[in-house]
Amino acid sequence: MIEPSTQLRERLHALPEIALPDTLWQRVEAGRKRKIRRRKLGGGVAALMLAVAMAAPLLAPILTGTHSMRSEQGIVQHDVDAELRALDQALQAAYDRGASDAEIAPMWVTRDALLAGIRPDSPAFRHDRI
Repeated sequence: MIEPSTQLRERLHALPEIALPDTLWQRVEAGRKRKIRRRKLGGGVAALMLAVAMAAPLLAPILTGTHSMRSEQGIVQHDVDAELRALDQALQAAYDRGASDAEIAPMWVTRDALLAGIRPDSPAFRHDRI
């Protein structure tokens, strides 16, 4: 006995092929090319966004870490990140050796002032805020 699905399959294979218009294949090909271009563009945008995301932490200190201030000598370049790193290392060393609060507190005040954009040698900076 032949299964119904087998009979149906044989009937479908026996049907003649339908001739398709040439314009259909042109539209199919044009659509396929559009999809390929869109995928390539999407991949390029994704790769660019990934590169920007990976480069942002490396470029952030260069773009934001240096700001200029006026003094008697002219424009002084001040690298806040370098001072913060040095201050953080000094704080860590002080904690490691068991320094007193009286020794550590001024370093924290200086660090907070640097983060707020206040220079330690400016009139706005005061050590009595401890």
